[in-house]
Amino acid sequence: MNVPPLFTETIRDIRGIETTPRADSEHLQSAIQWLYRTQDVTDCAGSAAGYNLVLGWSGPYPETSGYIVPTLYDYAEATGATEARERARRMASWLVTLQLDSGGFPAGVDPGPDPEPSVFNTGQILLGLVRAYRETGDETYREAARRASEWLVSVQHEDGYWDRFDYRDEIHVYCSRVAWSLLEVYEITGVSEFRDAAVNHLSWVVSQQRSNGWFEYCGFSPGETPFLHTIAYTIRGLLEGGALLDDGTFIDAARTAAEKLRTIQRQRGPLTGAYDSNWSGASYYCLTGNAQMSVVWFRLSNLCGDEAYGDAATEALRFLKAKQRLTGPEQVRGAIRGSHPVWGPYMRLRYPNWATKFFADAVLAQTQK
Repeated sequence: MNVPPLFTETIRDIRGIETTPRADSEHLQSAIQWLYRTQDVTDCAGSAAGYNLVLGWSGPYPETSGYIVPTLYDYAEATGATEARERARRMASWLVTLQLDSGGFPAGVDPGPDPEPSVFNTGQILLGLVRAYRETGDETYREAARRASEWLVSVQHEDGYWDRFDYRDEIHVYCSRVAWSLLEVYEITGVSEFRDAAVNHLSWVVSQQRSNGWFEYCGFSPGETPFLHTIAYTIRGLLEGGALLDDGTFIDAARTAAEKLRTIQRQRGPLTGAYDSNWSGASYYCLTGNAQMSVVWFRLSNLCGDEAYGDAATEALRFLKAKQRLTGPEQVRGAIRGSHPVWGPYMRLRYPNWATKFFADAVLAQTQK
């Protein structure tokens, strides 16, 4: 008898059933196999945005496919999996076909015939194009990355932020990840305008940080309490940008916020789904954000030599492992849902591909400690 995943996953959360954590390799392989599945269910080489317990599989999502590419290459490097390497190449090649005449990449899932360009999505796709170029030496990827970066520079506000062509046409500090991607493109092209634009944005992000580490404009819209997901996005972009620039100002800003969250986890337990400007948390968990913060803490441990961050990352990963299904329906087996419980507000009833991507990144970081 095939029991619908909606029923099984809801009952598991109601009853508090969890997975007994196993070896990192088993959790990682299961996550990667699910990411493979997201590619196989589309009619292209892109990764489906995720699985919805009510509506089923989503269409291919260019934005997150962009940063899934590096995860697949990292897995191939760590394990020798040639399949992961080939899938990453095919995904990157599919992304190139989506580039708009402007140089930007489209917003949304399964873009239609006349899509709008998106700043944030373009930035995330750049991470995949740069990695594909580094892995293959194919100039197609570098040229696409250069064109996309030129578009990002052309639509940036003189004060450093983006609003036009970004989500809801509003200002977001989590575009620090766009700045990070521009620095990656600078590394392979030497175009100084890309570096300058990145520094301009990261400097603006730092100017939006309060003394308690919290960031203005960290949610999707002003007045909304930001999800842990977008807070972690902001921190990661600052951290990686600072590392590429060897700029302590950006690294310190990232570390201030990451340290606040580390303290919260130590004192209150696993990080919850959203935090207001006083760092008061929500009543549910954003598993996506927990995975992202695990990656951030592992990076800080390596960059700063502070094992307290490694301990925090391991603790977050332990929490996530208990939430990953290693058995059950193939639609959810190996995946990480957006929220816990599964009906929580962040990506309600959905298993977004980016949650599993960040979980895989965290497990890879754990194995490479």
